[in-house]
Amino acid sequence: MLKRIITLIIVMLIVFGCARKSTEWKEKHTLDLAVTVPVVGNPLDLDAAGSYVYVAEDQGGLSIINLNDYSKKWYTQIYDETGNIMPLIKTSRISVVPSLNRLFINEREGSDEIRSVDITDLDSLFLVDRITGGTADIQNMKFRDVSGNGSQFVYEGYYCLGGDVSYGKFGIHDSSFPAYWSVTKSYELPEANGAAFIDQYVYVAAEQRGLAIFDFYNETQVGVCDLPGEAQKVKVVGNYAYLPCRQDGLQIVDVTNPAAPVKVSSYDTSGYATNVDIWNDYAIVGSGGGGVYLFDITNPADPVLKDHITDCGYVNNVMFYDGKALVASRDKGILIYNIVP
Repeated sequence: MLKRIITLIIVMLIVFGCARKSTEWKEKHTLDLAVTVPVVGNPLDLDAAGSYVYVAEDQGGLSIINLNDYSKKWYTQIYDETGNIMPLIKTSRISVVPSLNRLFINEREGSDEIRSVDITDLDSLFLVDRITGGTADIQNMKFRDVSGNGSQFVYEGYYCLGGDVSYGKFGIHDSSFPAYWSVTKSYELPEANGAAFIDQYVYVAAEQRGLAIFDFYNETQVGVCDLPGEAQKVKVVGNYAYLPCRQDGLQIVDVTNPAAPVKVSSYDTSGYATNVDIWNDYAIVGSGGGGVYLFDITNPADPVLKDHITDCGYVNNVMFYDGKALVASRDKGILIYNIVP
């Protein structure tokens, strides 16, 4: 009898011990919501620098969120060079260069241009210059400061137009013609939704073409990796490229040899995977109606799902910043998550 009792106790300890561990694993979330900042429009794009998050809100204009107290400034207009009011009607893409106090806004109303805005005084944003011509249907854009490299250029940037990736520079010419924007390179593809410029290569998310890799200098394609779904964006860290491929989730490609990139793993997310960002050993994917996915990518050949959040509404964009995850949600605004180890 004693032997049976002891055996029963051991079995119960094993069963209930396993159940408790399983419950704890299911209930623990790696992403912990810190704050939700409502916005007026549909937050299509976001960028961050210093203590601020910059949000392109489509027909809602522009918001700037202070991460110190989560207060928000909302703009539906800026001032042009002569002091006239310029309305923000359809703001779709955004990129900040804090060292220059510049914010680049893609305004889709009318001429469909990129506006360079001075953000020195957040109470009085004003237009400094514009990039026009060949700027219709921009899917992605990024600018950065190059003023300290000894050249006459102040900043450089790229934008994906659907049919190609355009790269250009803004520089100081001379006293009679003080400023100019020049598109110096173009990487042509049928569909170019996202890009990453790393060293001498340009990595392009090209929808049904998958991942295309170009030589930065001579603009020729050097490699391609066919991927399922439709590649939307691309992040390159080390020897790996991470691409959200719409209906086929996250795809990870080894780009050690740019001439022969090789897919090493994937994870099929629900919804439409449209954005990805990388921080340390984490990858975060925004998957539209499928919510947000967080992966451990310590081994890129075997990504491990750490969290999946669906109560955030329809996800337009995601990014890591200052050790936090920022989510642009069509339904809830900007959600800021702490990352719990």
